[in-house]
Amino acid sequence: MICVSVAHISGLDQAIKSGAGLIELRLDLIREPPSKLFPLLPKAVETIVTCRPGVYRDSERVELLKAGMKLGATYVDIEIETSAEDMELLNSAAEQAGTSVIISYHNFKRTVDREDLESVMIACYEKGGEIAKIATRVNAPEDIRNLLSLYDLPGKKVILGMGPKGRITRVMGPYLGAEFTFASTGAGGETAPGQLTVKQLNELYKVIDES
Repeated sequence: MICVSVAHISGLDQAIKSGAGLIELRLDLIREPPSKLFPLLPKAVETIVTCRPGVYRDSERVELLKAGMKLGATYVDIEIETSAEDMELLNSAAEQAGTSVIISYHNFKRTVDREDLESVMIACYEKGGEIAKIATRVNAPEDIRNLLSLYDLPGKKVILGMGPKGRITRVMGPYLGAEFTFASTGAGGETAPGQLTVKQLNELYKVIDES
């Protein structure tokens, strides 16, 4: 499945028109409350609510994510670095709302070695993640091998290589067992380095699946 990541409220309509079955609401980028966004979504579309650090205070981010869960978010994405107190609050809110928890790890500079990647993934599950999400910068072919090898391990996961050299991981993920992969609404709407557009991914999958 392709998850279309939305960085601006105007991109929400683009994501819906693309036929996406799963939409990520980047609350830190959209800068609109969930109460304004969820009424715009078709009921059949699943959602991920995410609010990365840097725009809102931690307390504000927690409240935004809780609001998204109460409005019916399918998933909540919580950074692995989140404080124990906030993690407990969000996990509890997710349980009450019936929202699945994604615990995510991001490294925008490099990909750590295979052993450390496995340790990070285990930590994602230990912190309450139903799904572990790992996204790291790919600088060399070995990084790609280390990332994709994580699909050999048990547990639900999404493994992504960031940057131009990591694009192959975004394409291959669903064929190796990823719960979903991410795409942008269109050129200029990327929410992560190396992210392909939903149109590009759909075209690639059409070629692969027809061959």
